[in-house]
Amino acid sequence: MAESWQLVTAILALYLVLMIGVGYYATRVLRRSLEDFFLLSRGAGLLVLFLATASTYHSAFAFLTSVAVFATTGVTFWIGAFAWTTLAGLVSYVIGKRIYLLGKSRGYISPSDLLADAYKSELIRVVTALVWAIFLVGYITVQAIGLGIILSIGSGGRISYELGSLILVLATALYVAIGGLRAAYWTDVIQGILMYMGVWLAGLLIVFQFFPGIPELFAAVREVNPKLLTLNWSWQLLAGNILAFGVGVMILPHLWIKFYAARDTHTLKWTSALTALYLSSFYIPAMLVGLTAAVLNAKGVPGLLEAGFITELTREYGSADAVMAYMIYTLTHPVIAGVLLAGAAAAAMSTLDSFLGSISMILTRDIYQKLRPQADESSLVLVSRALLLAFALVGWYLAVQRPGLIFDIVAIGAGGGLQVLPALLQAVFPTRRVWINKYGAIAGMVVGSFLVLLLSVQTAKYFAPIFGAELIKAIQQPPGIAALYAIVANFVIALVVTLLTERRK
Repeated sequence: MAESWQLVTAILALYLVLMIGVGYYATRVLRRSLEDFFLLSRGAGLLVLFLATASTYHSAFAFLTSVAVFATTGVTFWIGAFAWTTLAGLVSYVIGKRIYLLGKSRGYISPSDLLADAYKSELIRVVTALVWAIFLVGYITVQAIGLGIILSIGSGGRISYELGSLILVLATALYVAIGGLRAAYWTDVIQGILMYMGVWLAGLLIVFQFFPGIPELFAAVREVNPKLLTLNWSWQLLAGNILAFGVGVMILPHLWIKFYAARDTHTLKWTSALTALYLSSFYIPAMLVGLTAAVLNAKGVPGLLEAGFITELTREYGSADAVMAYMIYTLTHPVIAGVLLAGAAAAAMSTLDSFLGSISMILTRDIYQKLRPQADESSLVLVSRALLLAFALVGWYLAVQRPGLIFDIVAIGAGGGLQVLPALLQAVFPTRRVWINKYGAIAGMVVGSFLVLLLSVQTAKYFAPIFGAELIKAIQQPPGIAALYAIVANFVIALVVTLLTERRK
């Protein structure tokens, strides 16, 4: 009879084969053009666009790290998450609709196409592409972290974190390289359904295994740590995270290009509404599992979980992100565990595929194609494939360094994405008076992006040799607050530089 880890690993292997098969099938209908490779020939219908958008927004961040944050921070995370997922839907409809209309009428493929055209500047194209490339690497890294945790735990530790991450990252890169983002859209439909069903099933199975109902769970939480049921973030951190995750994530390239891919505005409108509902409700079972983990971590479960098991997982994997996967593997039947961990893998892979596709697109379209304008479409597709494979390996390499909690790394990436907002608003909502010109847009974006990296705790340390350890220690902040300070500075710099440069004309 097969052991538990063999059943779980077999289910994960079958899931990988299915995703690669979908990627291969996508090549049979793939037109050899950048528009089809990246934008599905601008024909994505409601089901595809909605599930691709929702599953791409949610990643290892939602399935893994949210549970870890709930277990250590409590309901604060859901208060923020409800706000930023609702805001994400509004951004999709209000700003996304304008992006769609401009993209369709003018044939934009990359996000930088829109900005370069609006500001009549090739420099802003390059600056935007480089800023995105920097922050997208972090996003790729966190998906690699999540995938390594999933396969390592799913195999009962027989596959190392490093090897598990490499296997799943390369599998994702393979189906995107084969079928382009067309494959990513199709696999995201499957993955969007699987991850949503998985998180709800995991929540119900784990919570009701230990508590007769939700009131009893909350009573137990109140007993072990009542602070988990109160707001534990400052208003600056809450506001910064809402802006970063509600706006910043939605205007990163992996979601921006989905606005271009929409079939029509009707599709985009309903995608926005359904996405907000999907995203916010996703965190309900994640919260229940996280609070259950907090109680079990305090009390232990004889024969299953030792008291303080979260500390042990943090020591092994470099963060508490393994809590959800470990509880699924330990507390559910092996077949169910395999399906649920496949859902967790779907959460990471459905974002990783879009990030790999989008980062290869912006570097191919906005830099390589400008350096070699004579390159034909087939050559550009080939370069895109090579770039996405290269960035997959870079993300994996950084993941094996165990850089810390997924939530913090994603917050930095989202904060970086937010820095495009001032330039984007002027571009999609032009006014008679120019509030932000190309000089202001570039200056604000560069300063804002730099401040996100300088102020965030996780990256501030790399600036110590330049600014001094004492200064860095004094100014470093959680990434959400860094994002808030950076976007305020961004707007101020953009407006001031615009005012000064417009006066000189």
